[in-house]
Amino acid sequence: MFKLESIIRKNVASIKPYQVTRDKYLSDEKVVFLDNCENNYGSVLGIGLERYPSSSQSQVKQAVAKYNRVKAENVLLGNGSDEIIDLLIRCFCEPKKESILICEPTFGMYKIYAQLNDVAVKSVALNKDDFKFDIDAIIKGMNKNTKLLFVCSPNNPTGTSISVNEVKLIASKFSGLIILDEAYIDFSVKKSLLGLVKTIPNLVVLQTFSKGWGLAGLRVGTVFANKEIIDVLAKVRPPFNLSALSQQLIISAIDGADGLNEILDKVKEQKRIALLKFKTFKFVKKVYESDGNFFLIEVEDAERLTTFLLKNKILISNRSSLLNCENHVRISIGTKNEMTKLYNVLKKY
Repeated sequence: MFKLESIIRKNVASIKPYQVTRDKYLSDEKVVFLDNCENNYGSVLGIGLERYPSSSQSQVKQAVAKYNRVKAENVLLGNGSDEIIDLLIRCFCEPKKESILICEPTFGMYKIYAQLNDVAVKSVALNKDDFKFDIDAIIKGMNKNTKLLFVCSPNNPTGTSISVNEVKLIASKFSGLIILDEAYIDFSVKKSLLGLVKTIPNLVVLQTFSKGWGLAGLRVGTVFANKEIIDVLAKVRPPFNLSALSQQLIISAIDGADGLNEILDKVKEQKRIALLKFKTFKFVKKVYESDGNFFLIEVEDAERLTTFLLKNKILISNRSSLLNCENHVRISIGTKNEMTKLYNVLKKY
């Protein structure tokens, strides 16, 4: 049985959130701000960035919440998903005592942030043949010290996804938090499981504007969860973690979201072509099904291939160091011209 109060670190539970009282006055032009030691003469850029950004992030949170059909109280924004991953581990895992569980091969930062916070990392392997999630192994891998389960879906670097029923089954067996990282969900034909947050109290869903939205340079990640979990994370979140420009541009992006599908359709079309092309090369042993904007590919010699492509000014990712990924590479989907260049170079390999 999940009980939030039983997994919050005691020192975090006792923290009182840092208060920024000016947020409710930011839109009032008559107010004189002499509270935050800013340079009121302005910056050398002359574009009004001498003020700290909104700490409450109320406008951008409302925009994100409306777009995703949730309440603003169920949303927290981070300086990229990396910051959110760090916050989750710091809030819910006691250093040197408790652990997180990951499904390998997967996104490397789960392990790195756990190690930085002196939290143990336990792992279970994805199925070796198809890299799908081994639900029985995940459930068996949990113990009383497991506070967070990180599930990347679609998974990086394999492109595999977890199902609704699998998430529900895990949630029913787990007293900690399931962190469902949907960084690549915009590229998938499968639907986001964000709606499950309303019915599964220990589910946390991460999304990002870096991938499908094409805004990696802004570094904006989003966490969706029940209000009690969001309130805990808000205690630890730095008060000015999102710049004013990032907040403004995310709102603009959501306002212009009608054009998002057109961009995603282009990616999906190039992905369809790439799947057929990759299978024609003799050095390719297997191309795995993928719900992301990339393919994990088993090749004869991953190091030789990546070195050859690099000499031809094309960078791909050698994933051979990951569990069960010897001589596997990950290739992202680029523009039509970029992919054509890739195919032409591969013909010479």
